[in-house]
Amino acid sequence: MNKQHLHHLLTRYQNGDCTEREKRLVEQWFALIDGDEPANISGRNQQTEDRIWKAIQGRHQSPSSWKGKLLPLLNWRWAAAVLLLITAWGTYEFDHNRRVGNQRVNKELAQQLTLKKNDTARPLALTLADGSQVSLLPNSSIEFPEQFQSGKREVYLKGKAFFSVTKDTERPFFVYAGAIATRVLGTSFWVDMKDDSSAVAVSVVTGKVAVSQRSDADDKLAENADNNVVLVPNQRGTYDIRTRSFVTGIVSEPVMLEAYSGKFVFHDTPLASVVALIEKAYGIDIVLENEKLKNCLFTADINNQPLFTKLNLISSSVNASYKIEGTKILLSGQGCPIN
Repeated sequence: MNKQHLHHLLTRYQNGDCTEREKRLVEQWFALIDGDEPANISGRNQQTEDRIWKAIQGRHQSPSSWKGKLLPLLNWRWAAAVLLLITAWGTYEFDHNRRVGNQRVNKELAQQLTLKKNDTARPLALTLADGSQVSLLPNSSIEFPEQFQSGKREVYLKGKAFFSVTKDTERPFFVYAGAIATRVLGTSFWVDMKDDSSAVAVSVVTGKVAVSQRSDADDKLAENADNNVVLVPNQRGTYDIRTRSFVTGIVSEPVMLEAYSGKFVFHDTPLASVVALIEKAYGIDIVLENEKLKNCLFTADINNQPLFTKLNLISSSVNASYKIEGTKILLSGQGCPIN
């Protein structure tokens, strides 16, 4: 113990932040220098701290020096206070050192991560301790613990990988990549960090993820950061290091839900119904900028076409065009008159 430690403990006592053990210890210190009752802590000054510090130091002196300096002043109350002080302080220091030691050991255990690098030309398949699957792309690396602790599951990515996360509502899954943290409970998504770390993109296939800017100091920002986005299937969020902001959009190859396979055959179907089916199948909002477009009829089999090919065929048939704005698709054109 040093004098600075003493000052901090007395300040914590004054602010009401002490544990019961620390509170008893401080009160014994005041009993040691003031006799019957502890001094008023609110009126503590440097002189009081100096007196306590001098009394504490006295326990380190040799018995012979005690005899010459303390014996004339010694009474039974003072002696009892000294014994209580020495016992309490010894117990406190043992407890304090044990807590600090346990925290250090836990931190060291938490930092024991396994590093996997993909130096091959093909994706590397990994299975994590919770059953989550990772497809690590070439020239990428990932760090993860052999066993996930309670609270949350955390991995650290450099490069690009596809994650299929086992659902666990009690332990959210975090992927830390460059300047962002991605939080999920159970879903599948891509994380892609550029080689120069200037941008990180997250693309969702199934489920929902929250993507947040990370703190410079720690990794605990996925739940608290102000700068964040929530992404659903077929949405993509890209974080730009230079502007420290997210840009959201639609993935380059949207994936359709299996339940809608084979349902894209139309015979003089109103465009409003065609668009509604696409929205449900892909989870993407499509806005008809001209109400008259709803009256247009569409006939075609577009079952085996990717989303943007579907949109090109639809647009061509009704003399319209489309553009992507954020996570929405805007379809515009002159529309069709009512028959």
